[in-house]
Amino acid sequence: MKNTEYDKALAFLSSYNGRTTRRDHGYHHKIMVEVLQLIQVDPAEFTFIQITGSCGKGSTAQFISSILTHHAMDHGLFTGPHLTDYEERFAINGSLIDREEFSSIVLDIQQKLEDYPLKDDVGHMHVMIMIALTYFQKHGIQLVVFENGVGGKTDPSNIFDPMIAVFTEITMDHSHLLGSTIEDIILDKSCIIKPTTKYAICGMNNVQARNYLLKIEHHCETVFRFLYRDYDFITTSSDTTGNTFYFKGLHYFLKNIQIEMLGTHQVQNASNAIAVVEALSECGYSFEKDVIIQALYQAALPCRMEMLEKNGMTFLFDGAHNTLELKTLKESIDSLGLQVSSVMLSISSNKDVEKMMKSIHFEQASYIITPHPFRERNIRQEEIEKSLISVKDIQYFYYPDMKSALKKAFELNQKNQIVLVTGSLYLVGYVKKFVLNEGKE
Repeated sequence: MKNTEYDKALAFLSSYNGRTTRRDHGYHHKIMVEVLQLIQVDPAEFTFIQITGSCGKGSTAQFISSILTHHAMDHGLFTGPHLTDYEERFAINGSLIDREEFSSIVLDIQQKLEDYPLKDDVGHMHVMIMIALTYFQKHGIQLVVFENGVGGKTDPSNIFDPMIAVFTEITMDHSHLLGSTIEDIILDKSCIIKPTTKYAICGMNNVQARNYLLKIEHHCETVFRFLYRDYDFITTSSDTTGNTFYFKGLHYFLKNIQIEMLGTHQVQNASNAIAVVEALSECGYSFEKDVIIQALYQAALPCRMEMLEKNGMTFLFDGAHNTLELKTLKESIDSLGLQVSSVMLSISSNKDVEKMMKSIHFEQASYIITPHPFRERNIRQEEIEKSLISVKDIQYFYYPDMKSALKKAFELNQKNQIVLVTGSLYLVGYVKKFVLNEGKE
């Protein structure tokens, strides 16, 4: 394959970065149905494990996929966003899509969309779903672990009829699309539950979200499984090597489960994944306890509290991108006794800058703020500085490009302390790649 084919595919995808998707009266669902018909893919051919939530979707999806992979169960995995390469979003049995096949699928979709009369209304997520389902169809994959984009009803994927609907932690995020209250947000996300959905795994702490789902439980035939009611966990240790915990569900009692992902919140995500496995076992899938434990230990997700030492500096990469995720990240850092000397971050539009900065506030740390890698999601420097007026005792620097920001991080670094990179998975992925390549992009 010539590099130009991949470049053409990326150029086509980049044309969708600034688009705003129409969501009035389910218009985005109409578009989704039509473009899938255009490429001759029927979502009814697939068995979906569909995951929505504000935090922990990607980790939960990876835990589920690892368990399926270790049991040699054919499945597709769709996640997003990616760190550096689009191919990271699409995997079969734990292996990412080949770049040549990725390019071929994307360019074929581009060609087929040329004659589609509503092509200007096709959004980024529409195209991602087209790529994923085309890829899975080509390889005869039926079972799909699917991480939603924004919300449930708000996401084009709401045309799916999942066998298992999974809800991870819920918080205020994407309020401009989902609503201004937790009730609005869980109402939108709960729409992934369809009349044919067999199980709903409700793995959140948020009381308002739980109460809303408890009400739904009484009015539909879907079997609901709630964290702390139908399954539970106890964390026995948590340090810089990972977590150890016990899990007790309706079918499994698993002892001394170890996961290498840092942060106690990952125990919640892993427990939600086991609850999904319990539901799958009731649907006829067969699992072994020892293999589940092994799969959880070997599950990995880059840039979720990932530590990297390079040229005498220690970086901590984490893609936390909303207030709750940043608060949880800080709690995990504090509990592990890690010393942060500087925080490099970008904040995308439609986020509460003040609350996010307060959530990740470390005394004595310097803050290096840089624009979001996607220009369409930038917040103007003036807006950021205005939002930071009320954040007391914070030393911050604003740099218009990531290279300058990273150079400042190197200058501010102190011996035996950590540079935290967070706020956006795109920023984290860029910086990690830059550091590993020693400044060469």
